[in-house]
Amino acid sequence: MLPGRAAPKGGLVGTVLALLALPVAGEAGWKGPEAQPLFVNEANPAGYNYAPSVITENGTTDIWWCGQGKTDVIFHRSYTPQNGFSPARIVFQPTPGSWNRQYVCDPSVVRGRFINPADGQTYAYAMYYSGADNLPGNNNQTGLAFSNDKVTWVDYPEPVIKPINPVVAQGNYGTGQPATFSDGRSGLFVFTTDLTGPQGVRGFGDLYLRHTADGVHFGPPARVPNVTADGATVNPNSDFAYDPKAGEVYVITGLPGRACQQVACKDPGRNPDRETYQMGLFKMPLKTLLSGAPAAWTPLGYLNSDVTGFYLNHSPGFQRDGTGYLTPFLPDITVFFSGGGPYPGTWRIAEARRLNGADRLPLQRALGAGGHWVTTGYVGPGYTVERSLGSVLTLPAPGTAMLMSCVAGQDHFLSRDARCEGQTPLGQTGYVYEAQRPGSHPIYRCIAGSRDHFVSIAPGCEGQTSEGLLGYALD
Repeated sequence: MLPGRAAPKGGLVGTVLALLALPVAGEAGWKGPEAQPLFVNEANPAGYNYAPSVITENGTTDIWWCGQGKTDVIFHRSYTPQNGFSPARIVFQPTPGSWNRQYVCDPSVVRGRFINPADGQTYAYAMYYSGADNLPGNNNQTGLAFSNDKVTWVDYPEPVIKPINPVVAQGNYGTGQPATFSDGRSGLFVFTTDLTGPQGVRGFGDLYLRHTADGVHFGPPARVPNVTADGATVNPNSDFAYDPKAGEVYVITGLPGRACQQVACKDPGRNPDRETYQMGLFKMPLKTLLSGAPAAWTPLGYLNSDVTGFYLNHSPGFQRDGTGYLTPFLPDITVFFSGGGPYPGTWRIAEARRLNGADRLPLQRALGAGGHWVTTGYVGPGYTVERSLGSVLTLPAPGTAMLMSCVAGQDHFLSRDARCEGQTPLGQTGYVYEAQRPGSHPIYRCIAGSRDHFVSIAPGCEGQTSEGLLGYALD
């Protein structure tokens, strides 16, 4: 659980979800939500919504997510192209007098064949979730519920994964935020966050992996590597999925939020929870993950405010099939997440797709009432694209530098400074070469007046003031 968290827009939602099962030819990068949620939760339009678990099978997409009831509860709705969305409704909530009596959250649903030892019945779906018996939410444990229809859930009476150190858990989060996929036989792999394990282990963080043969009883925890090949980290509250065809595990993880001591923020008092704006997509062979040795995740892309148009982006979940596999949807990858602003009442479920294709994106310059806006991603309403400035790489390569998308009031600008020169970061928009090479050209940062930054391929900045060379874009 993150601390302190109306009718569907049919046209937008129908268009987006109808495309989820279709292969898309396009450029690398992300197709973002254009600062629009997938839906508004009409069951509680003013409440928060985050941590989605999504399954698409047999033409139906089911979404479970953590939302606001009396405390944290789990909502559900389904979607078909023929009928649109079913009504949003609460399908699982705290059990009075139980270990999860304070809240339930962070669902992860998987299809299989599960026998509930408590009632002897067989079920087709299991839902792992976080639960706690107290506020502020210390001593989380991971629970389990069963269902045959995906909406009526039978809670298993005891947590199935407890904190590694129960004493430490009394004063911190504990364990939860599960993610699961099938092992290809009758068992499952289940990932959890656990803040009670040994700290400071090189190459590893607070994520753990366990195997279960029956969905209820688990083997010992194994630590999940948290290092990536480009210097990022895989962090708690991540989602995992599997491609058995290639033997690779995928992770979508929240990355550190804005450092409000160094950049401009909207909610510095509750940083970093209310300033999380970027998520990273990575992969690793399952055999490497299970080896127990330190290893580096391979970067595949970054999803951030520059792409989504939301100030805040957090708590992601993959679109998967019932077994937790990405294979039916690859090479495209769809991620659902919570987008909005610092106030939890703005948090809505949104989606973005990483499209297969080339390794570069066009850098576009737009003009609107607020001045210029240069990006490979989202441009707000009222802006018109003036021209393309070439292309930039979507991932770092030798000899490249990152271009950050930044904003100061209405002034959108690009910077080589990861901290946006003290202004508000929206995330990397791409990578440029630091030295000219065949097939590239220089791009310059310019300013018109005192508050309208833009980018030009002309050294003289089209008669305005030059602020220097940004790098070399591809022709």
